[in-house]
Amino acid sequence: MRDQGSQEDPLDVELFTCSQSQLRKFKSQLPPEAVADLAREVIRRLSERDAELSVEVPSDDQIEHLCHALLSDDDHAGAAFIQDARSFGASIDAVYLKYLAGAARMLGDWWEVDLASFTEVTLGTSRMYAIMRAMRYEMPIPSSAATRTAIFASVPGETHTLGVRMAADLFRKDGWKIDLRVADTHDSLVSGIVQSDTHLVGISVGGAHSLQALSRLIIALRIEKPTARILVSGHITEEAKDAIDLIGVDGMATDIETAKQLMESLWRGLQR
Repeated sequence: MRDQGSQEDPLDVELFTCSQSQLRKFKSQLPPEAVADLAREVIRRLSERDAELSVEVPSDDQIEHLCHALLSDDDHAGAAFIQDARSFGASIDAVYLKYLAGAARMLGDWWEVDLASFTEVTLGTSRMYAIMRAMRYEMPIPSSAATRTAIFASVPGETHTLGVRMAADLFRKDGWKIDLRVADTHDSLVSGIVQSDTHLVGISVGGAHSLQALSRLIIALRIEKPTARILVSGHITEEAKDAIDLIGVDGMATDIETAKQLMESLWRGLQR
């Protein structure tokens, strides 16, 4: 039997379990349409990540087996399937771009033709997302320049951007190279962050009214750029701290000094 706590384990089972539990609690605080939007985000982002890889491509039967595992009564069945695939030589890229991407497309197709219910698909996508979070720290971070760099952005839909603009100026004064992005749409912001060489992102959010937009953005970034380290700041950290904790960010700051300390710590962590 595989020792779930061993370092050889191809998937961090404890992190998978925690991530799945957190996401389930978070979704329980959202209206059904918001939950559906998050499921669509996972399916869309993963479905679009297919690529030509010099690895064995899983068969349609294997993808269907994975889908049934993700929808089963066993919370760990999907993760166990991925663990076995990794144990037999599947790379991180193959898991992301072939297995999970294929499962996302199949679940999306099943949803469209009513072969899978809303409840089943949201459950399956939650489990896929938890699997990706459990593999996040296996992702190599490309080397970066010595200059401290970060992207500062307001959450899509946010109209109050003075705070993030001031923060960008203060960080620049301290020697940081800051790419400031305000008034971006969801897709343009995700695309800009993914294409950037930096892996440190600060997101400014005005309040709990933007929680849905923030969660959608974080889920998209975790799928598209799993190496990114994400700091959230703004009034939302006071109004919805517990909910943000459940999404799984890398830090929260209620003031500029805390933000500076956390960003410095995250930057050092990326240099290791």
